[in-house]
Amino acid sequence: MSRPVTRRAPQRNGGFSWGRFPMDDTGAVAYRLFRRDHRGALHTSILNFYPRDQRCEVALALRQACHRLRDRVDEIDLAAMEVAA
Repeated sequence: MSRPVTRRAPQRNGGFSWGRFPMDDTGAVAYRLFRRDHRGALHTSILNFYPRDQRCEVALALRQACHRLRDRVDEIDLAAMEVAA
């Protein structure tokens, strides 16, 4: 990641949200992904990236983490729906 990265606070928009947090002077950045399940419980995934990481690799890792988080929360929601039925 060749350009400086600024902080981005998570937005309040229902199900999925994310935030970007520069960690220190080394240029490392933490991305925090958030998703709520049917009960409103918060589930998170945190990924750390460093200046040596390529933007395409960062984007791919974030996309995969987003899908894993979505699948994990969806499994919880489906299990709860099966129990309720």
